Amino acid sequence: MQTSTKRFNYPKLRQGVVYRRISNEHHLDYRSQSLILEDDGNDALIAVIQDLQQGSLSTEDFYIKHAARYPDDQLEVLIADLDKNYLLTEGRFPVVSGVLSGLEFSKKLKLLTSALHVRIGNSALYEKMLDGSVSRSQLIGFAVEYYHIVKSAPKVISPALAHNSSPEVYQGIKRLFLEEHDHESLLANALSHVGVDRSQLALASPLDTTFSIYSTLGVYARQHIISFISALFLFEEPYPEFNKLFVESCVRLGLPDAFWKPIIGHSDVNSTGDHGAITDSLLVHYSAISEEESRVTLIHTCALLELMSAWDKQICKYYSDEVKLRIFN
Repeated sequence: MQTSTKRFNYPKLRQGVVYRRISNEHHLDYRSQSLILEDDGNDALIAVIQDLQQGSLSTEDFYIKHAARYPDDQLEVLIADLDKNYLLTEGRFPVVSGVLSGLEFSKKLKLLTSALHVRIGNSALYEKMLDGSVSRSQLIGFAVEYYHIVKSAPKVISPALAHNSSPEVYQGIKRLFLEEHDHESLLANALSHVGVDRSQLALASPLDTTFSIYSTLGVYARQHIISFISALFLFEEPYPEFNKLFVESCVRLGLPDAFWKPIIGHSDVNSTGDHGAITDSLLVHYSAISEEESRVTLIHTCALLELMSAWDKQICKYYSDEVKLRIFN
């Protein structure tokens, strides 16, 4: 159904259309389509066809140029007939600016988040581990909140599978879902070795920043798939310096191997499974990301990075002296 009053911005005969004039008949042939136009013995129709062969005039300019010989309604009928016989196409397309390939966008994403990370600074927990002031309860509290994020992962990831993505993107997200499924049981077992009861942990609520992090990622997964993909590296990328300090701090404060090894093991799965490159591996399948889409995605990713900084600070504050599970009656 034709829904626009103007069929073409720059009407042009398709490449491959063969034009022949036989007496006062003008034959236009394209594959199995053919149309014969008749004139009244003048060359006005030839000029019309020549302009359609060039395709350099806008519809408005085309009508103005030939208005002396043909009223607009006749030219509209001609354009409609040619279009119905698949003889016309657009002569010009608008120049698209600001479009990036998925690979180009991934580089821009990493540069911007790296710059923001420098501005925000190291995480509060990292700084405390670095200067030796971190407490035993803060390390355990970090594991508790990490448990909540890992536990929510399947529910966060699954909405992303509902999008009409390319097979490569769909399979990549599905693989991530399967790999993250039930990993919270490993962390629950690790926490049980430092006095955190598994049944109580299952009833506990996360800190508000923890909830905000996985809820935000879940919204991206459901409503803006590129933002979801772009944010994955923030969670899946291995951080060897952080892990090294975490292990050293646990050993120094007398936390058992059974506590920290599963946590580091989960991080190592991300490293050996190449989870850190998941954003790159999925974005590469996007051939074009518009300027607006790029801007929205960068805002979303940076907002999440800032939220993760606030999350780290809240963990250090809430768990500064003791491990208090948030259980509400």
